[in-house]
Amino acid sequence: MARVFAHKSFNWAFVVILMFAVAGWGTTGFGQVADASGDSLRGAFNVTIKFDDPNIPDCVSPTMNTADGGVMAAGCSLAESAGYGQWIRVGKGSFAVTFVGQGFDLASGAVNTTYKVRATLSWTTGNNQWAGPFVTDVYLPDGTLIFTATGVVTGDRIVAGQ
Repeated sequence: MARVFAHKSFNWAFVVILMFAVAGWGTTGFGQVADASGDSLRGAFNVTIKFDDPNIPDCVSPTMNTADGGVMAAGCSLAESAGYGQWIRVGKGSFAVTFVGQGFDLASGAVNTTYKVRATLSWTTGNNQWAGPFVTDVYLPDGTLIFTATGVVTGDRIVAGQ
């Protein structure tokens, strides 16, 4: 019994170490200060999402942008997965962002939709806040577009120690 427990403990420790190794590798620029030139979108942000349709509730979503162009954005509800995608610089202080995710049936846990978010962002206050319009398309699993929402997002940089 003790040998089985020790083996399982080793497996869990290995998985945790592997997770940190992958996370560290995937977050190029982790722990670096904001790019003073405004040419990078890297960093952690609290993103306020305001929909044009008043029937869709606004939300705040933590988001991480990596130095190599990766995007990881939390969903606005338990019925949405996190979004994963890319950002690119399209001009001085301007960026195009695209990420995708899944929607779930909360009763069964089954994937019942996918979504794609596209935004054009620009720095508004130094390099600690950006804002811009977005479009979100929601699809059935077979790819049929069922809904489009538009609005404005504002990202406020999360600063270490503040």
